[in-house]
Amino acid sequence: MRIVALVDLDDTLFQTMRKCPADVPAADLTPLGFTRDGAPLSYATPRQMGFINWLIETTHFVPVTARSLDALRRVRLPFTQAVCAHGGIILDHQGVVDSAWASHIAFQAALYAPALADVADAVAVQAAAMGADISVRVLDDDVVGLYVLVKHGSADESVLNAVVDAVKSQVPPGWTDHRNSNNIALMPPFLGKQFAVAHLMPSLRAEHPDATFIGIGDSLTDAPFMALCDFAMTPGGSQLGRRLL
Repeated sequence: MRIVALVDLDDTLFQTMRKCPADVPAADLTPLGFTRDGAPLSYATPRQMGFINWLIETTHFVPVTARSLDALRRVRLPFTQAVCAHGGIILDHQGVVDSAWASHIAFQAALYAPALADVADAVAVQAAAMGADISVRVLDDDVVGLYVLVKHGSADESVLNAVVDAVKSQVPPGWTDHRNSNNIALMPPFLGKQFAVAHLMPSLRAEHPDATFIGIGDSLTDAPFMALCDFAMTPGGSQLGRRLL
């Protein structure tokens, strides 16, 4: 019997230098996520590396991440199957985009394209009115707009939250407001890691009929996909962990 591990990446297995524990020397950190020009961006601590090595050596490891496909491919971990872009993209056993899921997402995204643009514009107008250093854009993958991504230029989370709070009334009902550190994703109802995992789960169960499935993640929006698994795990001190403990 094998374990199938469906695992979030950022702030679960690694994090930016800013979020690394102060008592861990920089020389002891392992870079795992990289920028487009190849510079290290995300790091794992020795304890995280111990857990990562266990996952890679003993489980069928499936990343389930908010990262875009491009950003996922800049993570130096071995995998083939994956869920990325907050569930907007699924990679199959060969690391190829699942065409059936891509067609489903493209159809839904087209329906929500005007609303995505309106929400992004509302955030931009509010940020300008408040004089806030905010970047906002509709995050797309393969030319399909998926969700609105909002960040603060110097990671001032209080200002970031204040800007988005001010336009809450302009975000349509049923959307997901995902907030974790200097990262806010405003997602239409069709998008979510849990939907992609639910699509992937039957084939995983068929391939690994006796396997134990473990869902691992750090944020509140990871909980729905983790709930589809047999067991769930979250890092101590994470957003989800603080809610549960």
